[in-house]
Amino acid sequence: MRRCLTDLLTHPIYTGHICSERYGINWLKAQHEPLITLETFDKVQERRAGTAKAPKRKNIGDHFALRGIAVCDCCEVPLRSSFTICNGAGVVVAQFYGGGAEARARDAIGTTVLLSVAISAGGFALVVTLSGPLAAWSSDDPAIQALALEYLIPASAMVLPYAAAFGLAVGLRSVGRPGLATAAAVVGLSANVLLNWVLIFGNLGAPALGVQGAAYASVLSFGIEAVVVAICAVALFDRRLFAPARLPGYLNADTMRKVLRVGLPIAAGSVIWAVGIFMYSVVTAQAGPEALAVLGLVTPVESMAIAIMIGLSSTANVIVGQQLGRSNFRGAVVDATALVAWTVLIALVVGVALWLAKPALLWLYGGAGASVLAVTDDVFDVLACVLVIRAINVTLVVGVLRAGADTISPIVMDVSAQWLVAIPLTAAAVLWLGLPFPWVFLAINAEEMARLGMALWRVTRFGWLRRIRA
Repeated sequence: MRRCLTDLLTHPIYTGHICSERYGINWLKAQHEPLITLETFDKVQERRAGTAKAPKRKNIGDHFALRGIAVCDCCEVPLRSSFTICNGAGVVVAQFYGGGAEARARDAIGTTVLLSVAISAGGFALVVTLSGPLAAWSSDDPAIQALALEYLIPASAMVLPYAAAFGLAVGLRSVGRPGLATAAAVVGLSANVLLNWVLIFGNLGAPALGVQGAAYASVLSFGIEAVVVAICAVALFDRRLFAPARLPGYLNADTMRKVLRVGLPIAAGSVIWAVGIFMYSVVTAQAGPEALAVLGLVTPVESMAIAIMIGLSSTANVIVGQQLGRSNFRGAVVDATALVAWTVLIALVVGVALWLAKPALLWLYGGAGASVLAVTDDVFDVLACVLVIRAINVTLVVGVLRAGADTISPIVMDVSAQWLVAIPLTAAAVLWLGLPFPWVFLAINAEEMARLGMALWRVTRFGWLRRIRA
């Protein structure tokens, strides 16, 4: 292989000339069309005669093997990439698609969906198996235990449609079709708000299911999102995406190995974080049905506000990443600082808008009852304040740290902030102090406050100021 590569780089025949020591032919003009110019050939020979200088890299694996070596002929920026896709499987899809292997990229999307659903099904089975002991741990009151089970088991089922929707969305984003995934997410969020209004309060002729209705609303809204993104994928990307004949390609051992190798570390962190979310629900259930009802009302509004922050952080990731790709580290710091400032400003605007929209939101949920609406009013105030901290965190982590391919520290931040800070504080607020739910909600969001401190520390160490190298 090495000899073949040397011949390719040194043979004059590609310039449209013939050389042969055996026949005494030296740079004879040939009749075929040259593939490269003499100028390019001379540049290659000068480069080969010079001192070899390969970039230092910690990992020379099969992922991004030419990163830092291959250089764009137009802008002279070295090839770079980043694990900025939230699901590691998207990296494999993006590599296949970017390398011209479009068929394998399409198969990898199917592999991602299958593995995601399979892993989620295992997680759902585990939750169902442990639901009894968890409910018993949550309270000695049988009524509270029954209430926890009524909410937790249906709510945990949402991981199945979410896994399908998320797997498809990751694949579509990785092949440059993010608009399809975004449209499906908007439909899902809108459906969640509507279904909460219908199923919790019994509107439009539906039964008033209360807390259980909030759980069913989450499952159904993710199911709707999964169906919409699947329809978009089939209609506008790959009409044979769900064809049975494609299943062998989806189960390709090499593709599955790559998806699991890249995606499992991130998936493990996500699973630990998701279990923490489950623990919030278990602890909150002990505060009674009113607390769970308030949480069900606030969550859709919170999700829509977070969507704005994610869009801003993605923009920051592109801007900072481009500066790092050019080795303009000073520019990266300036841009990162400016983007964080803009994030604070936009988050303040969103928070004020949420506070001003409270009367309309409370009117929308008018069937919840006076006591629930009174608590929801106070929780919206807490949410409006916490949004600023959450927005800064998203920009620092997604927009700055991941721009420099720092993907491990965010997982550490998520797990430690949640399990070492927020969950103990939430348990203390509910179990030992018996605080009103707005204080419990603040304890849940202590996760964001703890993460802010860690993210600021990590960013100000400037370890992310580096051009990406494999």
